[in-house]
Amino acid sequence: MENRNLGIILTLVTMVLCGIPGLVSICSGIAIAFNNQNFADPAIGVFFALSLLCTGLCFAAIPVVAGFLTHRNRTQAAVEPLSRDEPIPPPN
Repeated sequence: MENRNLGIILTLVTMVLCGIPGLVSICSGIAIAFNNQNFADPAIGVFFALSLLCTGLCFAAIPVVAGFLTHRNRTQAAVEPLSRDEPIPPPN
């Protein structure tokens, strides 16, 4: 990204909108996985806990990817212009 301030702002916005809810979802999934007494069927509690964990991991990964993509240093590849003085290679 050309403008570093915009990259920092976008990273902070994704952290607030995706990272914090993702961490809350992960913590809720762990709490439900260890305290499975609120559900009539234990399988429902396990399914609910795993779905919260997976959703939370997806949401928590978004700020990491956004931060990596906005703050990485891209090197510009040097492209040499073609010379018209060179002969054309023969076909095989």
